[in-house]
Amino acid sequence: MTRAQDDLQTRARKRYRALRRKQQDPRFRNVMGRFLEEGLLDTNIKGIAPRRRPVPLEDALWAGTVEPRITELLPAVLVKKPTLLRLPKELPADVAEVMHAIRHAKPAPVFRGVAPEQYLPWVTLVGRKGRSPSVLKSFRFRHNDVQRLARLRQNLPARSDTDVIRMALQLLEASTE
Repeated sequence: MTRAQDDLQTRARKRYRALRRKQQDPRFRNVMGRFLEEGLLDTNIKGIAPRRRPVPLEDALWAGTVEPRITELLPAVLVKKPTLLRLPKELPADVAEVMHAIRHAKPAPVFRGVAPEQYLPWVTLVGRKGRSPSVLKSFRFRHNDVQRLARLRQNLPARSDTDVIRMALQLLEASTE
């Protein structure tokens, strides 16, 4: 074996031992246990027990440095299932930015080295499966429009004004295709 191969193996062993130490850290174990309990992640690391109580956001961010899937999952959890985490009064700037982008359907930024293509698919898999978070839009309707919405809601199998508007948008879109 050459000296270069020997050095490479030595470095690999050191990294592996460091990773194992980090995986034994209670912060990592608690975060993985919380996501295991929720059915969001699986692991083959022994001794990680499911955890029901929320975990601090700081611990989840740190655990993401050990297990990259946690960092991929975090933006979706923050938007769709924030009760899994204990959030501080003031969120880190990058966390607030990615949450804002997801909630408002804006171009998503890179989040702690994870491209949007990697974390955006999780958004429909967390919480209510197959659904993206709804985006708040406000419109000013005239009195006649509000009455029309109320009449349509009574005559259609819609439960809310939003349902009526969604149905109308679908019909309009279908008619233009």
